[in-house]
Amino acid sequence: MIMDYCEQEISEGQTFIHIGLQFEDEPDSLYVAELEVDDQGVVKHWQLFFNGFDCKYNFRPTEKEEMIHYAAQQGISIREVEDPE
Repeated sequence: MIMDYCEQEISEGQTFIHIGLQFEDEPDSLYVAELEVDDQGVVKHWQLFFNGFDCKYNFRPTEKEEMIHYAAQQGISIREVEDPE
């Protein structure tokens, strides 16, 4: 994945992170990942949009890690939900 921007938005009391990205096998298509996060920075919901439409895409664990790392480079600290043991 190639990521080119990351922004944080607070709307109606909910925090969202938007990450602009391209998949390497689709270099001409621009997507937006929308991450809904709680007050502790835990991502509650991951969505992928293309032209405003939900792609119903399930991110792979490596893709989630890449986005978390990219957001951190942009000064936004988020993390994935931890499995209860």
